[in-house]
Formats: sequence, C-alpha cells, structure tokens
Amino acid sequence: MKFIFTESGYQLFRYRGRSVLLCCVSLLLCGCIAFYIGSLSSNRRALETLSENTPAKVRISNVNADTFDDLTISYTYGELLEMLGVGRVVATCQAGGYYSEESRTALNTAHDEMVRKIEDRESDWVYVSSYMPQGDVHIYGVTNFEATGLGWAGDVTLGEGYDLSFLEGGESLCLISDKMAQSTGLEIGDTFEMPICFLQFTSGFGVGKAYSYMNEYSFTVAGTYPARIETIHPADMYLPLTWLRARLAEDQPNNPFTYTSYGGDLKDSMKLNEFKDSLKDSGLGQPFFIDTHEMYVSLVNARTVYMDDEEFIRSAEKLGQSMRQYEMFLVPFFVVVVFLVTLAIFLVLRGCRRDMAIACSLGRPKVVTAFSTLMAALAAQLAGALLAVPVSMLMTGIGFGTALLVCGTFLLCALIGDIVGLIILLRFDALALLTATE
Repeated sequence: MKFIFTESGYQLFRYRGRSVLLCCVSLLLCGCIAFYIGSLSSNRRALETLSENTPAKVRISNVNADTFDDLTISYTYGELLEMLGVGRVVATCQAGGYYSEESRTALNTAHDEMVRKIEDRESDWVYVSSYMPQGDVHIYGVTNFEATGLGWAGDVTLGEGYDLSFLEGGESLCLISDKMAQSTGLEIGDTFEMPICFLQFTSGFGVGKAYSYMNEYSFTVAGTYPARIETIHPADMYLPLTWLRARLAEDQPNNPFTYTSYGGDLKDSMKLNEFKDSLKDSGLGQPFFIDTHEMYVSLVNARTVYMDDEEFIRSAEKLGQSMRQYEMFLVPFFVVVVFLVTLAIFLVLRGCRRDMAIACSLGRPKVVTAFSTLMAALAAQLAGALLAVPVSMLMTGIGFGTALLVCGTFLLCALIGDIVGLIILLRFDALALLTATE
C-alpha cells in the first residue's frame, strides 16, 4: 500500500503537465458547481427573506376600499390584526389643540355649557352633545415617523439628545411645524401647556368631525419640521399615538379609542393565504365579500381590509419558479459534471495506456495500476478544488461552508468520473496493445 501511494506521488509530480491540466479542469468545474449552487442558495435566501424585504401590506379602508385616511377605525380591529400576524404598524389618530387665548376661550365656554346641560337635565336619557369646537392646532398621533408621511428624516430638526424614535414611545414629546414655532414663539426644548380634544369622524349627510374634550397637558418640543413638506397627514403637531391613547383612556374611559388610519406589514407573508382565511370570521373582510346591499353604508366606519400584496406575490412566484427550475436540473447538471470528468480523465490519461500495459504484462494486476493512477488524479483534482474555494467565495459570494460543500460535491463527482474513465481506459489487451505500439 505504501508503494502505491509512493507511485501516485511519482505520477503526480513526474507528469506535471498532466497534473496541472487536471487541476485546471477541476478548478473550472468547481466554479461551475459553485455558480449553480450559489444561484440556488441565493434564490432560497431571497425567498426566505422576501417577507422582510417585500412584505405583503395590510390597510384598513372604508367599505368601498377607496379611502384610507380620516376614518373611524375601532381599536379592536387593530388589536385583532396584530394578533393575526400584522407587524410594523403604521397608524394614526387625530386631535385638536387650543393654543391661542381665543380658541381656549371658545373651548372653555363650550365645555362649561356642556357641563351645565348635564347637571340640569332631568334624566340620564336626555342626550347632551359632548362635541367641542375645532381648535387652532391640528394634531396627529402617530405610531412611528413613517406614519407622519414627512418622508426624509433629514428634513426634521431635532434637539440634542432626541431622536425620532420618541414617536414610538409614550412620553409627551412632540414635533411641531416651523410655521407653528414661528407663530407661537416656541423653540426646541421648550415646554408648554395646551388643552386638547380627541377627534373622531362621523358619517351622516356627509363626513363630520367630533371633538371630545380630554384635558390640558404639558408638552415638550423635541423638534421641528418644514410645514412646506407635502404629506398625506398634514399637521401642526405630531405626538406619540401611545401617549395620546393612554390619556384618552384616563380622561374619557367611556369614549373608546379609534384610529383614523391603520396599516402594517404581515410578519410572515409566506402565510398570506392563511391570513386571508382568518379574516372571514373576524368581522373584517376584503372588498370582494363585504355586503354593501344595505340601506345605509357609513363612509367613515372602517371594517374592510385592503391587501397590497401584488408585488409580494409576483416576487414569490418568480423566485419559486427559479428555484424549481434549478432543482429540476440539479441531477442532470451533476451527471454532466461526471461526464466531463470522465472525458477529461480519458483524454488526459490516454497516453499512459502503454505504461499501464507494460505494468500489466509484468504481472501487476490492473486493479493496483488503476488505484495508483486514481490516487494521482484525485490528488490533482483535490488541489484544483481547494484553489476553487477562495475563488468561488470571491466570484459568487457564497459562504465558506457552502464553498466547502461545493468542493466535497465535486470530489464525489470526480471520484465517480475517474472510476468510469479508468474502467474504459483499462479495457485493453496488454499484449495486443504493446504489439500494436511496436
């Protein structure tokens, strides 16, 4: 056995041209396998991360699915969607602020009148409107900066120690427009007090606004933004929705919280069909099965889910089709690799048949001759495969583990191809071959 390995080393270094040729062929075939497996792996990774990069989007609209803002959306629908798998919620609610003395006076007068009517009514069954006049500061409560619609965060000027993540928290920090800052004299870092009313939209003979008194609160200006920026949610002031919702629950426990817009991404968009099926028993539906044959349909009460999933479905189908094609041709591809290795071995070692015939004529078994030749060929191919590892990582972007897998896969194909090639080469009659040669 020791002699066989010595002979293999002799063949490897004695016939350097043959060894270099086998090494180059191995490097080329390893590169082909790396590109194939790398493409398959990249498609699989893209499909696995598609839910994060291109998620299916969910939005709540009115019954006709033509309005997504200025709606009355029950908080229960938001909680239900989150329970069903909606994440990264982008939602808003609205309120009115009363900064100037004139607006405060009007608010106090209306509030006092409401309290007087409640005290003077003869029965609890007597209805007293709790709606307040509109203020002079339009407020949006938002779940995050994206919900403001302001776009690029670089347009916002923040105070030292503040960042836009405060909109996701529960503190009484706010962003105000530069127009409001100029008219009120407020600067970043200033604290001011202002009464606010929660805004809900109503639908009767048209869309109306109902302002419900909450209380007077203290706010700190965390930053300003240019009022000239066009946004689908224009406001004088942005607050954390979490803070506004908590204050409403404290001051008006009988007035349920409502969103004016609600949207989000599915946490796992690969379960899109399951999510749609779960909507049917939730009280929420999609436009195509909402019953609109009613005598009266509210234009602002939102109970319809609008799915923006065309891009996700199109991308998923494209990636899935690519993966199926790669997987379909995986076995034929490796059969071709084995065939090419067999062809290379046959052509490279064809000139060595005379040496093999001489060894066989001297009484050496063909199996021993083939084994030593096989070891020499595999050594050259191993060198090419190892050289292909860094090259494959650099050219295809595959990881080290995948590159080693490519190397091992090629060596398995090389072993099969070498054996088949040597079987073909060793199908000769030693005496006839040597006689023909002379």
